Amino acid sequence: MNGRAQVIRDTPVRKVCEINGRMPDFAILTHVEEAFYHCGKSIIRSRLWQSDEHPMSKNLPTYAEALIAHCKLEVGCDEMGAHLSNNEENRLYDE
Repeated sequence: MNGRAQVIRDTPVRKVCEINGRMPDFAILTHVEEAFYHCGKSIIRSRLWQSDEHPMSKNLPTYAEALIAHCKLEVGCDEMGAHLSNNEENRLYDE
């Protein structure tokens, strides 16, 4: 995509973006001058929608496991998983 963007603080625009009574401090207004649609053949050739073609992910760590390892945290996977679930369910729009 090519074009221009501007950061705006206009209250009416920000009001439209309000979620759970919280209005954002600013909004980004985009002016699209060109938008490119990728070649449909590349999507077909990539087999993106054929799950049997995807690499095996059963040995990959969970998000909780990856965070614990990367940050060298001393919490268990169950505790970290519960914390992440709580954030997703209850804190998505907190400050």
